[in-house]
Amino acid sequence: MSAQGKRVAASGSWVQLPSSGQTQAMAFVSIENPTMYGIYVTAASSDAAGKVELRDGGQAGDARLKPVEFISVAAYESLDMGPNGPHLMLLDLKRALKEGDKVSLSLVTDNAGTLEVSAIVRKE
Repeated sequence: MSAQGKRVAASGSWVQLPSSGQTQAMAFVSIENPTMYGIYVTAASSDAAGKVELRDGGQAGDARLKPVEFISVAAYESLDMGPNGPHLMLLDLKRALKEGDKVSLSLVTDNAGTLEVSAIVRKE
């Protein structure tokens, strides 16, 4: 594969099993950016949620509970989302999620198109 053919890719995605009755869940995706340009994830959506927010669990205090404008992935770097760092918050869940369920996630980037990924619901 030529350097030109390298594309930003999303993989290893999963959704944290929400507690019974919860209407939101955290979702995590690994994003690999083999290109020479940094990218920004600017929006996200899911078939399982009415709304998806970008969040950063690395922020202090209440800031970690508020949406951020973007999640960046530097050139030639990769990002593994986690509860204490950047992640997606699925809000207004449309159905009860069970362990093993599949959830579709779409991540919109500023210059690498939309990354489509299927996430598995699991406890940890």
